[in-house]
Formats: sequence, C-alpha cells, structure tokens
Amino acid sequence: MDNGKKKIHSLYFELIRLLLVSATVSLLFFFILNRAGENLLTFYFYESDYVQKASDHSIKNLQEYVTENHVSSNDSEKLTKWVNEQKIVAISVYKEELLTYDSLYPDEEVENAAIEGGYYEWESYYTVEFSDGTADVFLYGFFSYQFYSYALIAEILLAVALFIMTAVLGIRKPVKYIGKLKEECEILGNGDLEYQISVIGKDELADLASGMDHMRRALKESIEKEEELSRANRRMITEMSHDLRTPLTSLLLYTDILAKKEIHDMEQIREYIRKIDRKAHQIKVMSDHIFEYALVTEDMEVRTGEPESLDSIFYDPLSEMAGYLEDKGYRVDVEWKDEDGKICVDPEYINRILDNLVSNIVKYADPEEPVRIRTVCRDSCLGICFSNRILRETDERKESTKIGLHNIRKMMKKMRGVSEVCQEDGMFFLTILFPRTEE
Repeated sequence: MDNGKKKIHSLYFELIRLLLVSATVSLLFFFILNRAGENLLTFYFYESDYVQKASDHSIKNLQEYVTENHVSSNDSEKLTKWVNEQKIVAISVYKEELLTYDSLYPDEEVENAAIEGGYYEWESYYTVEFSDGTADVFLYGFFSYQFYSYALIAEILLAVALFIMTAVLGIRKPVKYIGKLKEECEILGNGDLEYQISVIGKDELADLASGMDHMRRALKESIEKEEELSRANRRMITEMSHDLRTPLTSLLLYTDILAKKEIHDMEQIREYIRKIDRKAHQIKVMSDHIFEYALVTEDMEVRTGEPESLDSIFYDPLSEMAGYLEDKGYRVDVEWKDEDGKICVDPEYINRILDNLVSNIVKYADPEEPVRIRTVCRDSCLGICFSNRILRETDERKESTKIGLHNIRKMMKKMRGVSEVCQEDGMFFLTILFPRTEE
C-alpha cells in the first residue's frame, strides 16, 4: 500500500500529470483559437473585395503573358507554364463555349464539348484576347488559402508556447526546491551540521532530502563519537603517562639508594630488589596495555596464503571486475601472458585492491577509451598493469583525495609488494608487483 502511494506521488507520475494537463490546456486553447481564426478570416474575405481584386490582377497578368508570348487558347504547354508560376490559380479556357484548355488536366487532350445551356449564373469569367481570337477564361484562385495556412501555423505555435509555459510553471516548484537543497548542502559543506535539511512533499526529492538529513545526523554523531574517542585517547595517554611516571620515580629512587648508600644488611638489599622487581613488572604490564591498545587501533599484520600462479589468483577477480566495468559502459582490453613463477597474496586484500581500482576507474576514467589490463614480469617480480585515459572533466569537477591509491599502497606493502602510479599524456597507469616465491 505504501509503495503504491509512493508511486502516485513520485516525480515520474507528477511529470506525467503535468504533461497531460499542459497538453489538454494547449489543445483546448488551439481549438478555440482555430475556430475563432477561421471565423474571422471567413468574415473578412466575405465582406471585403480582396478575392475579386486578386482575381482581376491575375487575369491582367494572364492577358499580358498571352500578348507577349502569342499564346493561343489551346496552347497547353504555355498556359500550364503560366499556371505553375502563379501556384495558387487554376483556369479553364472556353472558346465559343467549347473547352480548349483545363489546368487541372494539362497533359490530357481536351475534347471539344459545348457547355449545355450556356454558363451558370453563379460562375464568373473573364474575356481574354488570345492569338487565335477571344476566349472566355474561368479563373479559380485560392487566394485566401495562404492566410488560413499562416493562421494555422500561428495557432500551432501559440498552443506549443502555452504548453511549454504551462510545463515550465509546473516544474518551477520542484526546481526551486532543488535550488533550496543545493543551498542547504552548501551550508552543510561549510561545516554547520546543526542546520536541518528541509523535507517538503512526498516525492523522490523529499526522500532525497530526508536521506540527506539522516546522513547529516549520522555524520554529526560520527564526528561527536570521533571527538569523544580522541578525548578518550588523550585522557588515556595522560593517565598512562602519570601511571608510568609514579613507578618509574620509585624505581629510580631504589636504584639510587642501592648505588649511593653502603648497605650491609642483605635482607634490606633483597627488599629493595623485590621493590624494584615489583615496579618493573608494573611498568611492563602498563606497556603491554599500551601495545594492546595500538593493536586494536591498527590493522593486524596480513598473513598470505600458499604460493600460486598469477592466473589462478587473478582469473576470477579480474573476470568479475571486467564484467562490472562492461555493465557500466566501459570496454576492457586484456593482454594476458602466462608468466612462470608463483606469488603469495592475501585474497581479501586482492579483492579490496581491485574494488578500490574499480571505484577510481568509474570516477575518473574516460568511458570512450578502453581500460587495459596486462601482465607484467619485471626482474624477480610478477604483477599486473592497469591503464585508462583520464576523463577531461576530472580536474574541473572532481577533486581526488587519493585515499584509494593510499589504501592500495598500504595493502601491497603488507603483502611485501609494491604499487607504482604514473600519469602521462592524459593516461593513468597503476602497476602492482609481487615478489616471486620459491616453489
């Protein structure tokens, strides 16, 4: 039930609703505008003499064309040429009430057929002097069509503009909220972890804000715990120093007495020796406590496994790594050679090294260029070299802390290996080398 409510209030459904409302409003606006535009244009052309003037002008042009080119009433080629130049005119030519040319069928031979009963009263025609005599020309001009087309284009543009404006106004609220979250993130970034993130609505942005606020609280608690741990460390060091100083002072006092005083009583000498031994053991116990504390706060020494070949150690981890990178859109080129020799590694550390490397590749590698993996054999070492082209936007957008490379270097050192990092001509190279082990 909760998942259904979340889906209803999700940004995806909100956007669909916004687009549907914008489209409905725009279509309704278009239909109203279109009907009003058609009515206005129809009224204008009905009341005005624009069409009549345009027809008269076209007939005048036709007469000039006929006179200049000596066109006869049945010269289909020349008449068709003139009609095509006009683009919005169609004509029929009748000589002595016989059809001699029709622009609607210019390529067909026109049969001379008399118009039964003469011309209709509603038909208007013009008399034109052709080279073979006078003929009647019926002119059909689509002079108002272009205005209807222009009006339709304008109505569509206005409807699209209304759609865009409605959609923009609809997404203004979440965009404004995103800007507010950005400002609040900057406040947190400046170190003010007391500032509470605003959680507005029930969509993904609200979930994101809630998660950010939860992260703020967790980070605050983590910093407080770290500060408390730091204070406890300082307190422990202070107390341990005080506790060490007391037995050391007593120890020095007893040794000074034995060194400077002549004591002939063996029982007293043995008593001082027992006190010195007791203080020494007390100091040893305290030093053991300090050593144990260091072991708790630092990683234990790694224990490598049995010697194995490079292929048997890295085949599965590298296969998983290549599959993951390919899923992320990267191309992986592997140049693998079966090198002689075996190495000792910690499998858990190998997985952690590859995880750090994959993380760096996803963050900083150019996905347009392949990630190359090849085996390396150098002196008494075996290893692998990883290379990729650095993303151009890395320097501007991402600031690397190099913590991953530091961890790799630390883990390689614990396995008695080395890691080498190099950047050259926009390429990044990381080589891990392990010492060969005698079989």
